[in-house]
Amino acid sequence: MQMKAVLKTKPEVGAELRLVERPEVTPGHLLVKVLATALCHSDFDVYNYAPSVAAQNLKMPWIMGHEFFGEIVQVGQGVEGFAVGDRISSDSHVPCGYCHTCITGNQHICDNTMTVLGRTHPGCFAEYINLPAVAAVKMPKETRPECGALMEPFGVAVHAIQQAEIAGKTLVITGLGTIGTMALASARFLGATRIIAVSTSEEKLKMAEELGADFGINSRTQDVVQAVREATDGIGADRVIEMTGVVRFFNLAIDMLAPAGRLVCVGNYNEDVVIPNYQMRVMNKELTITGIFGRRMFETWELAKELVVSGHVKLERFIGEIMPLTDFDRGAKIAPKTFGRIVYLP
Repeated sequence: MQMKAVLKTKPEVGAELRLVERPEVTPGHLLVKVLATALCHSDFDVYNYAPSVAAQNLKMPWIMGHEFFGEIVQVGQGVEGFAVGDRISSDSHVPCGYCHTCITGNQHICDNTMTVLGRTHPGCFAEYINLPAVAAVKMPKETRPECGALMEPFGVAVHAIQQAEIAGKTLVITGLGTIGTMALASARFLGATRIIAVSTSEEKLKMAEELGADFGINSRTQDVVQAVREATDGIGADRVIEMTGVVRFFNLAIDMLAPAGRLVCVGNYNEDVVIPNYQMRVMNKELTITGIFGRRMFETWELAKELVVSGHVKLERFIGEIMPLTDFDRGAKIAPKTFGRIVYLP
């Protein structure tokens, strides 16, 4: 039996929609009918065959995609806790489960044989996926598929909030893309006392206020560090979540922080990060600088589900456009100028 799928077939810009053989369920896996799937920035890197993708030297062709929502149609041998008809979302990272990192509770950063959907495991830009059961996350049956497909990126936002330890703190979020605004929408419910949003877009700053920001700073027209200082009575922010992946903003974030502050980096930096005057700006202020990768299994997923099921965070606000998978190329082309995820319906 065949199915439609989007494949990376050549080391150049583009992808191909093809008919391929539908996968068979294997032990430890779930055969899942994909009901909705979303386009991530990292998928866009695959589409463009960015240097970071080329450096992985992955064997072509492969099925792209890692953000999705679906329904289980077959349960593989040895799998417990799931049944045919269950609705699921999925983590995109599949840990080995037995290395030191995994057994100490950090499966999401497994450094042994981490499998990644849409890169080293066939992805979800398809009608079906044979999914490792360890990555599956059961969702309420009433979940709208297009919203369920956004659970994976929403988990990144929630993980950033967890890593920042924002309860009772003043928080700055730099960069209001999809994940940045998801984090902002969650921050108040997770304990931030004051939220400051930084963006180059007045439209996004207005949206940030609607989602709970107390203060917005336009980095095109304002001195960001000075504006943060003024908004915090000269103290600086307790926490900064840096979403842009731009080295200049990384260094601005350091200067926004109060002594003993904490910086969490989420954006991917495509150049070396250099910290001038490290002794005075970081060490003498006793700053903590950390990053995140994906979502913690399983704490982040449970908290993300709670925020969505309770209605505190409405994921439909973060959908840019919905279209059939056959329009994949059109979605990939408009994605860079579209706020929110492009969601495909296979």
